[in-house]
Amino acid sequence: MTTNFIKNIADKKITEEVHHAFVRYSLGEFVKEPFIIKKSKKDISIKAGFEYLNLLHAFLGGQITGDVELEGVIETVRDLSLLLSKLSIQFEEEKRFGKKGKKYVLPPQAVSASVYKKLVDEAKGEYLLFNISAAGARLKVKSKTTPKLGSATNDFVQVKLPPALFPAFRQDYLFDIDVDFTQAIIEQTYFINDIGIDKKLLEKDADAARRKALRQGEIRRKITVDGKLFKEYKITFKV
Repeated sequence: MTTNFIKNIADKKITEEVHHAFVRYSLGEFVKEPFIIKKSKKDISIKAGFEYLNLLHAFLGGQITGDVELEGVIETVRDLSLLLSKLSIQFEEEKRFGKKGKKYVLPPQAVSASVYKKLVDEAKGEYLLFNISAAGARLKVKSKTTPKLGSATNDFVQVKLPPALFPAFRQDYLFDIDVDFTQAIIEQTYFINDIGIDKKLLEKDADAARRKALRQGEIRRKITVDGKLFKEYKITFKV
């Protein structure tokens, strides 16, 4: 199963994760941050906006082996103390500044690849604002605090992959690029044209109605390869 919600939409596989990716969007046009991939003989460099943070953690969790060094923060409205303790992950609890919920501060520590994967899988709905490094792969976040809604998040998450992981990454994230390249830039704009809300649920629980609403629209996807336009097309969706 791919970790890339855009590929799932293109494949007409609307999962819970795909639906969750669009919950915070209202009606309108939303220009997203560029997804930039640079290849060299040494490694593959990836820069992406905030919305790809948990997805790239999930991708790495399914690929890397050996020990994983991690440090950073998880922000959430859930109590994660039991999960973190069960996984033997060191943490401290703090309040989120000006926001609901808690901040779990993870000091620098080493965990197994299986523990990292379980953490990402079981906390995938939270804000995984931590850095990791393992066996030639690493992920770094620009900030240990969630960005303000609507603010630009260019290069919020930065990843380095060893060449051995590129085929798997390409299958998930570069599914519509069938040529070799040194640099590829993927630019996307979301158009939300309709939001179907359960009116009865809206009267009882407005937040639940918002989260369960079906959003309909299209994604316009523009791909530039080595400085030249490679492909530009749209993907329609109802999620």
